[in-house]
Amino acid sequence: MADMLHDIPHSIWHVDKGIFYSIWNILTRPGSTIRNYLAGQRKYHFPPLSLLLLVTGIYAFISSALHIDLLPPRDPAVPEAIWEAQKSSIEFVAKYMSWVYVGLVPIIAAFARLFLRRGGYNYAECLVIAAFITAVCNSITLFFLPVSYFYSGTVYITKVGFLVSLLSFGYATWAYGSMLAHTGLSLAGRLIRGFFPFVLGSIVPSVLVGMVVAGLNFSTIKKDVQQQQLQKQQAKSAPAPAHAAVPTH
Repeated sequence: MADMLHDIPHSIWHVDKGIFYSIWNILTRPGSTIRNYLAGQRKYHFPPLSLLLLVTGIYAFISSALHIDLLPPRDPAVPEAIWEAQKSSIEFVAKYMSWVYVGLVPIIAAFARLFLRRGGYNYAECLVIAAFITAVCNSITLFFLPVSYFYSGTVYITKVGFLVSLLSFGYATWAYGSMLAHTGLSLAGRLIRGFFPFVLGSIVPSVLVGMVVAGLNFSTIKKDVQQQQLQKQQAKSAPAPAHAAVPTH
Protein backbone atom coordinates (compact mmCIF):
# COMPACT_ATOMS: atom_id res chain seq x y z
CA MET A 1 0.00 0.00 0.00
CA ALA A 2 2.82 2.41 0.82
CA ASP A 3 4.43 1.67 -2.53
CA MET A 4 1.13 2.29 -4.35
CA LEU A 5 0.56 5.57 -2.53
CA HIS A 6 4.06 6.64 -3.52
CA ASP A 7 3.57 5.54 -7.12
CA ILE A 8 0.46 7.70 -7.70
CA PRO A 9 2.11 11.13 -7.23
CA HIS A 10 5.36 9.79 -8.69
CA SER A 11 3.65 8.76 -11.92
CA ILE A 12 2.03 12.18 -12.26
CA TRP A 13 4.70 14.63 -11.08
CA HIS A 14 8.00 12.86 -11.58
CA VAL A 15 8.24 10.53 -14.57
CA ASP A 16 11.89 10.60 -13.47
CA LYS A 17 12.01 14.38 -13.76
CA GLY A 18 8.40 15.33 -14.33
CA ILE A 19 5.79 17.49 -15.89
CA PHE A 20 7.39 20.77 -14.82
CA TYR A 21 10.69 19.64 -16.33
CA SER A 22 8.98 18.99 -19.65
CA ILE A 23 7.02 22.26 -19.65
CA TRP A 24 10.03 24.34 -18.65
CA ASN A 25 12.33 22.85 -21.28
CA ILE A 26 9.75 23.08 -24.06
CA LEU A 27 9.00 26.66 -22.99
CA THR A 28 12.64 27.81 -22.90
CA ARG A 29 14.26 25.68 -25.64
CA PRO A 30 11.50 24.01 -27.64
CA GLY A 31 13.50 23.13 -30.75
CA SER A 32 16.29 21.12 -29.16
CA THR A 33 13.99 19.58 -26.51
CA ILE A 34 11.42 18.28 -28.97
CA ARG A 35 14.04 17.14 -31.49
CA ASN A 36 15.78 15.16 -28.72
CA TYR A 37 12.44 13.61 -27.78
CA LEU A 38 11.83 12.62 -31.40
CA ALA A 39 15.34 11.14 -31.49
CA GLY A 40 14.45 8.82 -28.61
CA GLN A 41 15.57 10.75 -25.53
CA ARG A 42 12.22 10.39 -23.76
CA LYS A 43 13.10 9.14 -20.28
CA TYR A 44 12.78 12.49 -18.55
CA HIS A 45 9.73 13.83 -20.39
CA PHE A 46 5.99 13.52 -20.02
CA PRO A 47 4.31 11.97 -23.10
CA PRO A 48 3.02 14.78 -25.37
CA LEU A 49 -0.67 13.84 -25.50
CA SER A 50 -0.78 13.10 -21.76
CA LEU A 51 0.87 16.46 -21.09
CA LEU A 52 -1.71 18.23 -23.26
CA LEU A 53 -4.63 16.46 -21.58
CA LEU A 54 -3.30 17.09 -18.07
CA VAL A 55 -2.55 20.80 -18.54
CA THR A 56 -5.80 21.48 -20.39
CA GLY A 57 -7.80 19.43 -17.89
CA ILE A 58 -6.36 21.41 -14.98
CA TYR A 59 -7.20 24.67 -16.75
CA ALA A 60 -10.76 23.53 -17.53
CA PHE A 61 -11.33 22.34 -13.96
CA ILE A 62 -10.07 25.54 -12.30
CA SER A 63 -11.91 27.75 -14.79
CA SER A 64 -15.16 25.85 -14.14
CA ALA A 65 -14.69 25.83 -10.36
CA LEU A 66 -14.10 29.60 -10.32
CA HIS A 67 -17.01 30.20 -12.77
CA ILE A 68 -14.84 32.38 -15.00
CA ASP A 69 -16.91 34.14 -17.64
CA LEU A 70 -14.82 34.78 -20.75
CA LEU A 71 -17.46 36.99 -22.39
CA PRO A 72 -17.98 40.68 -21.59
CA PRO A 73 -21.46 42.08 -20.91
CA ARG A 74 -23.63 42.04 -24.01
CA ASP A 75 -23.24 45.06 -26.26
CA PRO A 76 -26.74 46.36 -27.18
CA ALA A 77 -25.50 46.76 -30.76
CA VAL A 78 -24.94 42.99 -31.04
CA PRO A 79 -28.10 41.06 -32.03
CA GLU A 80 -29.29 38.69 -29.33
CA ALA A 81 -29.07 35.65 -31.62
CA ILE A 82 -25.38 36.34 -32.33
CA TRP A 83 -24.76 36.88 -28.62
CA GLU A 84 -26.43 33.59 -27.73
CA ALA A 85 -24.41 31.76 -30.41
CA GLN A 86 -21.18 33.21 -29.03
CA LYS A 87 -22.18 32.27 -25.50
CA SER A 88 -23.07 28.71 -26.51
CA SER A 89 -19.75 28.31 -28.34
CA ILE A 90 -17.76 29.53 -25.31
CA GLU A 91 -19.69 27.21 -22.99
CA PHE A 92 -19.14 24.24 -25.32
CA VAL A 93 -15.40 24.84 -25.53
CA ALA A 94 -15.19 25.30 -21.75
CA LYS A 95 -17.08 22.05 -21.12
CA TYR A 96 -15.14 19.91 -23.61
CA MET A 97 -11.88 21.87 -23.63
CA SER A 98 -9.52 18.89 -23.40
CA TRP A 99 -11.15 17.12 -26.34
CA VAL A 100 -11.36 20.32 -28.37
CA TYR A 101 -7.59 20.73 -28.14
CA VAL A 102 -6.98 17.04 -28.82
CA GLY A 103 -9.14 17.47 -31.93
CA LEU A 104 -7.10 20.52 -32.98
CA VAL A 105 -3.74 18.73 -32.73
CA PRO A 106 -4.13 16.72 -35.99
CA ILE A 107 -5.15 19.91 -37.82
CA ILE A 108 -2.24 21.90 -36.42
CA ALA A 109 0.06 18.98 -37.24
CA ALA A 110 -1.14 19.03 -40.85
CA PHE A 111 -0.16 22.69 -41.17
CA ALA A 112 3.13 21.95 -39.38
CA ARG A 113 3.84 19.20 -41.89
CA LEU A 114 3.31 21.75 -44.67
CA PHE A 115 5.31 24.66 -43.27
CA LEU A 116 8.06 22.68 -41.51
CA ARG A 117 8.79 20.35 -44.42
CA ARG A 118 12.31 21.81 -44.69
CA GLY A 119 12.97 20.18 -41.34
CA GLY A 120 12.23 16.72 -42.71
CA TYR A 121 9.48 15.91 -40.18
CA ASN A 122 6.85 13.33 -41.06
CA TYR A 123 3.23 13.67 -39.98
CA ALA A 124 3.63 11.47 -36.88
CA GLU A 125 6.49 13.68 -35.69
CA CYS A 126 4.40 16.77 -36.39
CA LEU A 127 1.70 15.33 -34.12
CA VAL A 128 4.25 15.16 -31.30
CA ILE A 129 5.48 18.69 -32.04
CA ALA A 130 1.93 20.09 -32.13
CA ALA A 131 0.90 18.32 -28.90
CA PHE A 132 3.94 19.59 -26.98
CA ILE A 133 3.71 23.19 -28.18
CA THR A 134 -0.08 23.34 -27.68
CA ALA A 135 0.37 22.00 -24.13
CA VAL A 136 2.83 24.80 -23.32
CA CYS A 137 0.53 27.41 -24.91
CA ASN A 138 -2.24 26.16 -22.63
CA SER A 139 0.20 26.38 -19.70
CA ILE A 140 0.61 30.08 -20.50
CA THR A 141 -3.19 30.44 -20.43
CA LEU A 142 -3.28 28.55 -17.12
CA PHE A 143 -0.69 30.95 -15.67
CA PHE A 144 -2.99 33.90 -16.47
CA LEU A 145 -6.07 32.36 -14.82
CA PRO A 146 -5.89 34.69 -11.76
CA VAL A 147 -6.06 37.69 -14.09
CA SER A 148 -8.97 36.15 -16.01
CA TYR A 149 -10.75 35.49 -12.72
CA PHE A 150 -10.27 39.09 -11.58
CA TYR A 151 -11.79 40.48 -14.80
CA SER A 152 -14.34 37.68 -15.31
CA GLY A 153 -17.48 38.88 -17.10
CA THR A 154 -16.29 42.50 -17.31
CA VAL A 155 -15.58 44.66 -20.33
CA TYR A 156 -11.84 44.05 -19.76
CA ILE A 157 -12.00 40.26 -20.17
CA THR A 158 -11.64 40.57 -23.95
CA LYS A 159 -8.40 42.55 -23.48
CA VAL A 160 -7.10 39.85 -21.14
CA GLY A 161 -8.02 37.19 -23.71
CA PHE A 162 -6.33 39.18 -26.47
CA LEU A 163 -3.13 39.52 -24.40
CA VAL A 164 -3.02 35.81 -23.58
CA SER A 165 -3.70 34.89 -27.21
CA LEU A 166 -0.95 37.26 -28.36
CA LEU A 167 1.54 35.66 -25.96
CA SER A 168 0.49 32.15 -27.02
CA PHE A 169 0.72 32.95 -30.73
CA GLY A 170 4.08 34.65 -30.18
CA TYR A 171 5.47 31.67 -28.31
CA ALA A 172 4.07 29.19 -30.85
CA THR A 173 5.63 31.16 -33.72
CA TRP A 174 9.03 31.05 -32.05
CA ALA A 175 8.66 27.40 -30.99
CA TYR A 176 7.63 26.11 -34.42
CA GLY A 177 10.31 28.25 -36.02
CA SER A 178 12.94 26.77 -33.69
CA MET A 179 12.12 23.33 -35.10
CA LEU A 180 13.91 24.54 -38.26
CA ALA A 181 17.08 25.74 -36.50
CA HIS A 182 19.10 22.90 -38.03
CA THR A 183 18.08 23.73 -41.61
CA GLY A 184 20.24 26.80 -42.13
CA LEU A 185 17.24 29.06 -42.73
CA SER A 186 17.51 32.64 -41.55
CA LEU A 187 15.72 33.72 -38.37
CA ALA A 188 13.13 35.60 -40.43
CA GLY A 189 12.52 32.55 -42.61
CA ARG A 190 12.09 30.31 -39.57
CA LEU A 191 9.69 32.73 -37.88
CA ILE A 192 7.59 33.14 -41.03
CA ARG A 193 7.23 29.36 -41.33
CA GLY A 194 6.67 29.06 -37.60
CA PHE A 195 3.84 31.59 -37.62
CA PHE A 196 1.39 29.58 -39.69
CA PRO A 197 0.97 26.10 -38.09
CA PHE A 198 -0.57 27.20 -34.78
CA VAL A 199 -2.35 30.27 -36.16
CA LEU A 200 -3.97 28.50 -39.11
CA GLY A 201 -4.57 25.33 -37.11
CA SER A 202 -6.47 27.31 -34.49
CA ILE A 203 -8.21 29.94 -36.61
CA VAL A 204 -9.35 27.90 -39.63
CA PRO A 205 -11.43 25.40 -37.57
CA SER A 206 -12.89 28.28 -35.53
CA VAL A 207 -13.92 30.14 -38.69
CA LEU A 208 -15.44 27.01 -40.22
CA VAL A 209 -17.39 26.20 -37.04
CA GLY A 210 -18.55 29.84 -36.84
CA MET A 211 -19.79 29.69 -40.42
CA VAL A 212 -21.69 26.47 -39.72
CA VAL A 213 -23.28 27.90 -36.57
CA ALA A 214 -24.18 31.11 -38.41
CA GLY A 215 -25.70 29.07 -41.25
CA LEU A 216 -27.79 26.97 -38.86
CA ASN A 217 -29.06 30.10 -37.11
CA PHE A 218 -29.22 32.32 -40.20
CA SER A 219 -32.98 32.95 -40.09
CA THR A 220 -32.92 33.84 -36.38
CA ILE A 221 -29.91 36.12 -36.78
CA LYS A 222 -31.47 37.82 -39.83
CA LYS A 223 -34.71 38.40 -37.94
CA ASP A 224 -32.89 39.92 -34.95
CA VAL A 225 -30.81 42.18 -37.20
CA GLN A 226 -33.91 43.41 -39.07
CA GLN A 227 -35.74 44.02 -35.80
CA GLN A 228 -32.79 45.93 -34.41
CA GLN A 229 -32.58 48.09 -37.55
CA LEU A 230 -36.32 48.77 -37.35
CA GLN A 231 -36.00 49.89 -33.75
CA LYS A 232 -33.19 52.26 -34.69
CA GLN A 233 -35.27 53.75 -37.53
CA GLN A 234 -38.25 54.20 -35.23
CA ALA A 235 -36.05 55.89 -32.65
CA LYS A 236 -34.70 58.31 -35.29
CA SER A 237 -38.14 59.12 -36.73
CA ALA A 238 -39.81 59.61 -33.35
CA PRO A 239 -40.60 63.29 -32.62
CA ALA A 240 -38.34 64.97 -30.11
CA PRO A 241 -39.97 65.46 -26.70
CA ALA A 242 -41.36 68.94 -26.18
CA HIS A 243 -39.50 71.03 -23.63
CA ALA A 244 -41.58 72.23 -20.71
CA ALA A 245 -42.11 75.94 -20.71
CA VAL A 246 -40.02 77.71 -18.12
CA PRO A 247 -42.15 80.22 -16.18
CA THR A 248 -40.83 83.76 -16.23
CA HIS A 249 -41.19 86.17 -13.34
